[in-house]
Amino acid sequence: MAQASLQSSPTRSTSDQIIDRIWRFFCSVRAAVAEITFLALLVLIGTLRGSEVPRWIAEAFPFLQGIVDRWYAWDVFSSLLFALTLALIAVAIAVCTLNRAPSIWQTISHPRVATSRSWLRGAETSATFTRTGTADSLADDLSSVFAKRRYRVLSERIGNEVHLYADKNRFAKLGTFPFHLALILILVGGLMAAHYGFREQEFIVVEGDTRPVGHNTGLSIRLDQFTDNYTAMGVAASYKSDITILQDGREVKSGDIRVGHPMSYGSATVYQSSLGFAKSFRITDAAGNVIYEGSQPIGVFTLKGNPDAPAGLVDLPGIGGQLVFAAQDTDPANRPDLDTLNLNSDQLWIQLGLRDAASGQLVNVPGQKVELGKPAQIGQYTITWTGTNRFSVMQVAYNPGVPVFIIAVVLLLGGLMATFYFPHRRVRALVSSTGDSASVQLAPLAKRDWSGKRDFLRLIQDAQESLGTPTAVKLPKSGGDWDTFKPKTNAMT
Repeated sequence: MAQASLQSSPTRSTSDQIIDRIWRFFCSVRAAVAEITFLALLVLIGTLRGSEVPRWIAEAFPFLQGIVDRWYAWDVFSSLLFALTLALIAVAIAVCTLNRAPSIWQTISHPRVATSRSWLRGAETSATFTRTGTADSLADDLSSVFAKRRYRVLSERIGNEVHLYADKNRFAKLGTFPFHLALILILVGGLMAAHYGFREQEFIVVEGDTRPVGHNTGLSIRLDQFTDNYTAMGVAASYKSDITILQDGREVKSGDIRVGHPMSYGSATVYQSSLGFAKSFRITDAAGNVIYEGSQPIGVFTLKGNPDAPAGLVDLPGIGGQLVFAAQDTDPANRPDLDTLNLNSDQLWIQLGLRDAASGQLVNVPGQKVELGKPAQIGQYTITWTGTNRFSVMQVAYNPGVPVFIIAVVLLLGGLMATFYFPHRRVRALVSSTGDSASVQLAPLAKRDWSGKRDFLRLIQDAQESLGTPTAVKLPKSGGDWDTFKPKTNAMT
């Protein structure tokens, strides 16, 4: 009696097992669904953060107020969790693509030629030709028909039968690689935008001044001129800013921005938001040295105790202090008791704050009124209000992932066009001979591919010229008007 012996496979090393588990995790469909679901949840949380939804939730469920406060405070798209999720999905796409690469290349370069009669009989669409002659001559004529329609033909003889495999547009299957690379680049661009991107909502530049964008970009924006038009009611009807963008101090782009018409340079985009007025000052010390000379916006905040008094602030790092200034009450009829300054249109109230050397605290010198063009002496400093000009409020968006996104879009469209406009068409055939006659049965690999089946039926029409009328044609039961593509024969099944 024969005895079967079982041989155990060689024990795999621990490192191989770990690598295999990691590889299977990244190729897992369930893991991919979980990762994408979690990313969608993060995007939803980050998007709703800028809406009224969290506040509505807090009002409906007061016990959730603490969670809502943390929700508003959490910048999802700049968080480490969001970056790690994007990185995880990018790695998963890369691993899955590498995992599929060998089989795709095998299909392109060394496809399986042999087929079976059971597969041909079970195909939804097929055709059979029979004529006198040998199997080899029939196979050669069928190969010529394939070649006229740009098919590559591979043949393999098994016994007395000749197996044929024909395909075209085989390299279009490589379109999956730029497509998947585009997905990875989109995720990489998202990582770059989340980590290095920013958006300055209120980027204020006074007319004639230059302000650096910061964030290690090396960019600066100069407001060359501000133009505005007002209605009879004093409301701004239109306005625009003529700006110059500088890169590391070098002028790189100039033009105007208006509401709805931003200017872009590289990864930065500058939007026009609103407008306002600024006050110009000149501050000198007792020796006549200029401590500060420039302009600062007024109205970015209001004076404490009087919400109708627009105010501004000048930082003076050279002397370790600051200058607070305020203009006249913009609505004297509203709570006139709060208007204790009683300023007119050509007056400002200024207050100089100096840092105490011993305590490090800011000590305010009593404020006083100043008039346009008239120096005011405050301690050892002379402060002169030199004029009023305008400022432009802009928004500066910086997204270093934009070039990556552009490359991703090109690859994405290229991959999709290669896949859908040049689909991989495949046909299998089996040629056999009986006596002095030979027959061939062929069918397309086009399951649930109606266009592939139409292409196959056109191929049958072309084959009639060389092979004669098919003895049988099997058509799909439903799914389209196949009469247009039926060969001219009554021998249909």
